[in-house]
Amino acid sequence: MKRKYYMLIILFVVGIAIGSFVILNNKKLEYKELPRVKLKKQNKPKQFALLLEQTKGKGDYKESKSNDLPLGGYKFNEEKSGCTDVNGKKVEDVLSYDYDTYTVILDTSKTLYCYLYYDKDNVINYLRSTDTEKHLSQELVGGMYRYQGLYTDDVRNYICLGEYCCNTESCSEDDNDSMYRIIGVTEDGELKVIKKTSLTNLLWWSHSKTTDIKWPQSLIYQKLNGKSDNSTEPNLTDSNSYYYNLSENIKNLIVTDHTWLYGNTSSYGNYNGNTMYDIESGSIETTFYNKEDSDGNPTGKGEWYEKIEAPIGLMYLHDYLYAYKTNEEDSGNPANQENAKKGWINISNNQNSTTLNEWLISGYGYLFRLEDYSAWYIDRTTGGLYQMLLWYQALARPVFYLTSDIELSGIGTKENPFMIN
Repeated sequence: MKRKYYMLIILFVVGIAIGSFVILNNKKLEYKELPRVKLKKQNKPKQFALLLEQTKGKGDYKESKSNDLPLGGYKFNEEKSGCTDVNGKKVEDVLSYDYDTYTVILDTSKTLYCYLYYDKDNVINYLRSTDTEKHLSQELVGGMYRYQGLYTDDVRNYICLGEYCCNTESCSEDDNDSMYRIIGVTEDGELKVIKKTSLTNLLWWSHSKTTDIKWPQSLIYQKLNGKSDNSTEPNLTDSNSYYYNLSENIKNLIVTDHTWLYGNTSSYGNYNGNTMYDIESGSIETTFYNKEDSDGNPTGKGEWYEKIEAPIGLMYLHDYLYAYKTNEEDSGNPANQENAKKGWINISNNQNSTTLNEWLISGYGYLFRLEDYSAWYIDRTTGGLYQMLLWYQALARPVFYLTSDIELSGIGTKENPFMIN
């Protein structure tokens, strides 16, 4: 009888132990210790369930298996997030979010179980969290939030789009072939990036002299997007093109149908700050000059530009000018060539001699004094913007847009560049 009594006790104890193990094990699956959390008081460890939206705007949340709070691609949902006590009762006003440091704050001495909801979003929040020197503009500038910075190469906008990016001074420039820099980010989260180093070979705009040739017919365009019989379309299957030789992973990230603007520009030496910033905007009236006006007087406004859809382009004049502005009030006068020369977008391209010029996408114009067609370039000696005859050679740095549907890691420095998860 006693033996039967003892057996029942043993079975009861074992049953409790197994039940406790199952409950604890299930709770471990549901809750995790909360990482990266600021506590205003010393508390017992908190536990939480991290729920991430799978499709933007759909509310289809799924519990994350990671212990890291997300930054790139997500935005904290304060309204939906909350905490309960050990009895499952909602606890008010203990959970908040610090948008300066992108961390969750718990202000309580109780043991809580918290549900943290994150909505699918673009990468702007993540870029801002790494922008410690505040180089990323707070407002849209020329259609983008732009990385700006006068006299510095410390702007945190390095992004690696390959398997290996050199991050030491002793590496050769060939090791940096996968390194790019972010010019800016659109409101929708598309990143505009420029190759850190230029293509190794010098390129003509056109081989022939006295040729009225536009951006889609230029040898640079064909080198970047492929040579096509149809001058209004790229040839993405051309094995000699820059686009074709990118990895499939990168191709899948590029906005292949981005609309690039090009067209007439002013005659040699005739420019000012407002004209330069207006060029390529499309929505702003821009003074331009054309071949028929031999005196170089304005002949029209707002009708100079043309468009083409292609994956790869070059930087615009205003990309170059905005890069060395320090804030929204700075005029970024292109006449101040020393400022431009020391801006991050210029000095980051240290692969080649500073005496080699660099082409810009900004179209074709007519040099009356030389009676020939030209395109804009950056003068590597002065940092100024000028026009050069189409049959001259210069460097080119590919520029393209990355889709907004990406998540980033890294902090944007040369040593720890942004990487796409």
